[in-house]
Amino acid sequence: MGEIRERLEEIGLELERLRKAEESKSLPDRLGWDDIAQEIIGAVTFALPFLFTGEVWDVAKDISIERSLIIFLLTLLLAYLFLAKSRIGNIKREEVFHVPKRLLTVASISYAVSAFLIYLYGINSIANFTGEQFVNATVIISTFAVIGAITVDMVK
Repeated sequence: MGEIRERLEEIGLELERLRKAEESKSLPDRLGWDDIAQEIIGAVTFALPFLFTGEVWDVAKDISIERSLIIFLLTLLLAYLFLAKSRIGNIKREEVFHVPKRLLTVASISYAVSAFLIYLYGINSIANFTGEQFVNATVIISTFAVIGAITVDMVK
């Protein structure tokens, strides 16, 4: 009789653990280190193919800083729409000064990763970028890095 009670208690505890695990799956995902890692992986994965494309280098050399600023703002707008207004993914709404935290992390990571990769692989030297052209190249490549960071972060 004692063994049966012990076994029933074990089964009850296991059922309770499974219930809690199922409930936690339905809770919105808070921004954490796992999300930061996913954003870095997504940014690197989507930026690398464009990093070595000569056409991107040519565009970076030819566009003005004003156009680069417009591309930057449009990229942030697209990221904002994905993160704050779409119902894709089960993401908790967390904000800093009315700006979604994930937008801040995605943008920061994507632009930092893009600039770092351009520098790391020596693309700025190979393409003979000026400072302005380096910024343009970072903005162009980051457009894809932002999309990658969001995509990988939202996939669970």
